[in-house]
Amino acid sequence: MKHWGGELESESGCSSCGGGGWVLHKLWHKATFRKLCTNCVLINSPGLFCPLCLHVFDHKNIPPLRNRIMCLKCPSISHLSCSLSHASSSSSFLCPPCSDPLFFFFNLTPSSSNKTPKLHHDHAHHRPRPDDFFIDKDNARALLAASRIAAASMTKAAIASRADAERRVAEALAAKMRAKEALEALAYLFAKDNLKHDNETDPKIGGPVSQSLLNPKPPTEQPR
Repeated sequence: MKHWGGELESESGCSSCGGGGWVLHKLWHKATFRKLCTNCVLINSPGLFCPLCLHVFDHKNIPPLRNRIMCLKCPSISHLSCSLSHASSSSSFLCPPCSDPLFFFFNLTPSSSNKTPKLHHDHAHHRPRPDDFFIDKDNARALLAASRIAAASMTKAAIASRADAERRVAEALAAKMRAKEALEALAYLFAKDNLKHDNETDPKIGGPVSQSLLNPKPPTEQPR
């Protein structure tokens, strides 16, 4: 299904649905950096926001168990107060994307002055201009929610990247220290071996000293 929120064909389109979209968000998703349209950011982020009011959660404002309801098919978390307007009970609650496969969080409609939006060739990409569409309150909330989720994911990615870089630096310093200790141990063994070789060599003839000289036997007592 084509929709003006994320299925306009483009060479650099959404990495999930393949569309161009009016806005593409850069975020860290599934251990890689991706560009997703507004609708795909929300579809691929269940549990990070309420799918009914589009309020984005963080570790401080996740609703407690008594004030939330879970979708039966996905990890989506909804405010219990938001779900009261739905006819389904808590035992059979489905979030909007699970209850309707054709549901879109973000779906721009043509503005009243332009019933048939035209695709302009700005920057060599087929993208609509903002004045081609009317953004209502629901689409604005969806755009804001997707932007917040993308920003939070990039912040987490930056923190993780910094921690990984610090870990790699620590590992490199430890490896350098181990290599230094190994070289010092090797140098000590070489020096010890050379010293032993020098001690076992006759300084007059340059040959090895006999064992009788190195370990002389005590003199035997001559019979009278």
